[in-house]
Amino acid sequence: MLKIQASGTEATTDALSDRKLLIVDDEPDLVKTLELLFVSHYTVKTATSGEEALAILKQGFIPQVILADQRMPGMSGTEFLAESIRYVPQTVRVVLTGYTDVQDITDSINRGNVYRFLTKPWRNADLLEIIRACFDHFFLSEEKVALTKTLEELQAANHEKSEILDIIVHDLKNPLNAIIGIGDIIQSGEELSFQHEDYRKFGREITNATSRMSNLIRNLLNMHALESGNLSINIIPFNLSALAELIAADFRLRAEAKQLTLHVTPQTHDMIWGDEVFCHHIVENLLSNAIKYSIPGTNIWLETVLNEGTIRFSVRDEGPGISAEDQTRMFQKFTRLSAMPTGGEDSTGLGLSIVKKFAEKMNASVRCESELGKGSTFTVTFPLYTA
Repeated sequence: MLKIQASGTEATTDALSDRKLLIVDDEPDLVKTLELLFVSHYTVKTATSGEEALAILKQGFIPQVILADQRMPGMSGTEFLAESIRYVPQTVRVVLTGYTDVQDITDSINRGNVYRFLTKPWRNADLLEIIRACFDHFFLSEEKVALTKTLEELQAANHEKSEILDIIVHDLKNPLNAIIGIGDIIQSGEELSFQHEDYRKFGREITNATSRMSNLIRNLLNMHALESGNLSINIIPFNLSALAELIAADFRLRAEAKQLTLHVTPQTHDMIWGDEVFCHHIVENLLSNAIKYSIPGTNIWLETVLNEGTIRFSVRDEGPGISAEDQTRMFQKFTRLSAMPTGGEDSTGLGLSIVKKFAEKMNASVRCESELGKGSTFTVTFPLYTA
């Protein structure tokens, strides 16, 4: 029997509640001695076998430190500690033994992920200090993990900001250069004979360039608002089909410029539950993508269909289609797919991710059906409004 010595350390409420110690030894008297030594410093649970200790862990006790005897009948200390990793992988493990078997030491360190290996007998003051250091090691490790995670998040955020800056520089540069070029041509008009149709062409090119810049800025602002949580939602009943028809009318000239035929089904009077602004962005992004990736001379269909208590809005094209691999990542932010725009348009890789996030905000779902060489169909299914 060991004689307990005064430690000279005062326990605190925080230490008892936050610091948990599990003691495992097959000698009941020794277990009681150790419990009395540590109970004023930590929340302590004890077990006289590895099996009993595992049961304590399974019941939800999560110690920061485990102090276990190596030589026990049945499950050895090494076997227990190795098994305990399944339940408390981050716990600091300390082995006590009256033996100096080198193989046992090696097994404990390798299998049981042991931090310290102590031999019997010991001085109480030394053991108290060692266990205190083990708790310090645990919490320092936790802080290190948290700091590492924070650093990774900061690095990811910095990388994303760099990506955004690259996108802005790249995708704004081309339309700005186009506008500057047109301005230079018009300013030199005294030396050139422009016809009325020439000015109409200049106007179309300026409109297209500014639309591309506006679309980029709008998508970046939408993504920022979604991720910062600063986007308010206003769910009301409204006619999605009528909204889609209005947006299609705005896009018809752009479609005709690429020799695309735009088909819009007759509108239904059934209404959805949704946010009209969100839905405007969804329809606009899906239709813009369809025009961007469609081959000249093909068709695009916008359909709004009542189906089993829902309204399904879909945009179907006869473009190059989307590969199975691209379909697994198409809704991720800043993802540019293998298919390239057919008219030299820019792609930020934001449109589909915004569509998905806006849809989810309204309890709607988005899916894509596509096959390489056979076009794509994007369908958004909305809850039906019933008075």
